[in-house]
Amino acid sequence: MNVNLYLDDQTAKELDRTAKRLGKTRSGLIRKALREWLDKQRLGSPGWPSPILERHGVPDTPSFESYRGELLPPREDALS
Repeated sequence: MNVNLYLDDQTAKELDRTAKRLGKTRSGLIRKALREWLDKQRLGSPGWPSPILERHGVPDTPSFESYRGELLPPREDALS
């Protein structure tokens, strides 16, 4: 989907400088910023950023629960 966006001169110049510095496109930066803003609106602030929400992990990594049998039992006096 294409959208026209009008920016003031200062914002446009800062966007261009930042995009150049990061090696990204203006559209890419705007898309990322909008996605993060929408995530915060949906999840509440601060909310998790999109890369975290979209992460599926490493497929061959065993689950944390698979190590529960190796844990030591708690001490009778937890403060000792």
